[in-house]
Amino acid sequence: MTTDSPSLPFAITPRLAAIGIIVLTCVAYLNSFEGAFVSDDVTEVYHNPAMQRLFPPWEAMFTGPQAPARPLPYLSFAIDTSLWGRVPFGFHVTNLLVHLIASLALFDFVRFTLSSPRLRDRWGSRAVPLALAIAGLWAVHPLQTQAVTYIYQRIESMAGMFCLLSLAAFARAAASDWSRTWLFGSVAACAAAMACKENAVVLPVLIVLYDWLFSPAATTALWRSDVWRRRFYYLALALTWLLLAAIIASQAGRYQEFGDAKGSPLTYALTQPGVILHYLRLAIWPVGLCFDYSGWPEVRSVTVAQLPAYLTIAAMVILTVIGTIQRRPEAWLGVMFLGTLAPTSSVLPVEAFVNEHRMYLPLAPVVAAIVLGVTAAFDRGALRLPGGARSAERYALGAIGVVIVALMIGTQLRNRQYSSPAFLWIDVLNHDPGNYRALWSFADIMSEMGKEAEAFQLADKALERKPTCDIYNRLATVHLMKGNYDAAERFCRHGLERQLAVLPSDHRAVLATQGDLATALRMHGKIAEADAICTGVIATMRKVLGSDHPVTLSAEQIMAEGLAKRGDFQSAEALVRDVLARARKTRGQTDPIAINSTVALARVLDEAGRTADAQRVIQEAIDTVIRQGSRREHDRLMLEDLSAEFLQRDGRIDEAVAIRRRQAELCERLHGKNNPLTASARIKYVLATAAQADARGNHAQAAEIYAQLYENYRQSLGADHVKTLDLESKLNAARSRAASAPQPSP
Repeated sequence: MTTDSPSLPFAITPRLAAIGIIVLTCVAYLNSFEGAFVSDDVTEVYHNPAMQRLFPPWEAMFTGPQAPARPLPYLSFAIDTSLWGRVPFGFHVTNLLVHLIASLALFDFVRFTLSSPRLRDRWGSRAVPLALAIAGLWAVHPLQTQAVTYIYQRIESMAGMFCLLSLAAFARAAASDWSRTWLFGSVAACAAAMACKENAVVLPVLIVLYDWLFSPAATTALWRSDVWRRRFYYLALALTWLLLAAIIASQAGRYQEFGDAKGSPLTYALTQPGVILHYLRLAIWPVGLCFDYSGWPEVRSVTVAQLPAYLTIAAMVILTVIGTIQRRPEAWLGVMFLGTLAPTSSVLPVEAFVNEHRMYLPLAPVVAAIVLGVTAAFDRGALRLPGGARSAERYALGAIGVVIVALMIGTQLRNRQYSSPAFLWIDVLNHDPGNYRALWSFADIMSEMGKEAEAFQLADKALERKPTCDIYNRLATVHLMKGNYDAAERFCRHGLERQLAVLPSDHRAVLATQGDLATALRMHGKIAEADAICTGVIATMRKVLGSDHPVTLSAEQIMAEGLAKRGDFQSAEALVRDVLARARKTRGQTDPIAINSTVALARVLDEAGRTADAQRVIQEAIDTVIRQGSRREHDRLMLEDLSAEFLQRDGRIDEAVAIRRRQAELCERLHGKNNPLTASARIKYVLATAAQADARGNHAQAAEIYAQLYENYRQSLGADHVKTLDLESKLNAARSRAASAPQPSP
């Protein structure tokens, strides 16, 4: 039975509705521009060297330092970097633009769906205002902030945007006698969604079910329906899965959320009904939003307490399946909600049980169900308001306005949490005082501020909450990247002591910390101690981590250098060449592990007296880095540093000085004046200029430079340090030459 609704007090055209959505969304997210780089923004965007240059584009698209790279979002990060630099404002502008497009696509999709042949009689006259209400509420809902205000989760919002564009294009094609242009656009958007995030895998299935539910044909046999006539379109959609498969294959080994997954698929599945009900609660009452749910309790067996959640989700699934079989259009709400949540909230275990950004698309059918349900209740007289139909419309418009304003205020309040990492993690600790990620992040902040004691305390608390977390490994890695080798060694030793108290010696986190400790010792010149650590655990590393794991490869590099120090050059060269071959095969020629292996090979060759061969290996690696357009300036710096060392030893001092000058300038530009790497590069440049002056006969000038550096070394490192003693030797030699030879004019 159809119900005719009185006309609205004013006409709402699609264009006016679209403008309204844009205005509401921009107002809700206006203060998101104040957001800082937080969490994965820092590692995957800010500190990702692949973001520093747009060409070649594929390097940005497929380079994720820790997380798997999603091609289109990562390319957009690189574009933002080229436009705005490392300023978060521009990234937030792009995030909002993505959300705006998604909101307009949702409006279009709902509008055409409500005007489709099977729903036209009931909803067609109100399709535009209802679509405006649904898209507007969805766009300004606080639950969306993690996908919009958190820069890195552009991955989620961009995937959602392309999914909605694909659905909207298909709905438009259905309304325009199956226009090939719109069908092609639907396939193209589907392919783009696959290039954004893996959860887009469900999109082709969603579209075929949408076609099945809204096709006007009355038959219940798929092969005799209109859906079957569009089988070639669906074949094109299915081919986009090949693109997704290729992307996943290219990022194999980087999906740490699966490697760190909690429990079995059964445990994960038993936990998710409670998670889904939590999502639904936040969708209806968005109070208590939290950036991180690391402390969410896992469910290992069915108990009476969990029965309501299991029965609720089971009822949703059963009703959706029955409705789909019977081709009832309202079943689409269940199909879209359960389908878009399925990749992350079913049986596939990932590290985090809960993430609010996963509700980016599933929120749409929830909002639609509420709006359409309330409207239907008014139509059927289940809800009555005084004053007749016209007054009821005014009440409805007023209620929607109040709800939208309340949601906008909630969104703006939530956006404030993203203004700094400290605010965000304080909010997490307010929800869960023992959240190990929050403690971990505060430990990192304290470490950055030089407050090591506080960092150790926070890291210890995080380890108590989750003994398997690799917090000390991460903290040490940050210091290693900055050249703070002493700090990295202290964090590794402290962390290793704490980890061994609660974890077996062959645990992955323990092995990773031992690998970082060995690396810190090696960078500090303590090759023998680093070699001893690696030799003692290499068999376990190969067994537990695998022969191609970065920690294993790094340990074998150190062992090769240890063999060379002991004079076993043949074994050292054989080992390091094997490591280099594995690193290049599994990770690529310009991967940091491959670069480090090249450096190790060159040092082994140099130790064996084959300096010319070592120089050739380094130069070939530099040429490869330049040819392939690698953006990892640190790798090129490492290679050129060794090249300058070999050139200087070979008497080609002018070339060495030119390289040292470029390195000092580049380090200062990349890391700032006060960074240890910059200081080291500057000292090497000064030493090279002293050697250059000495070679040209300006022995007094060389002695003066050596004297200044010697005094700095003696005070900072001590008179007995190997570097101080080496510099003292150079100083005495320069003074001796200066005393016995006349000084030429500069």
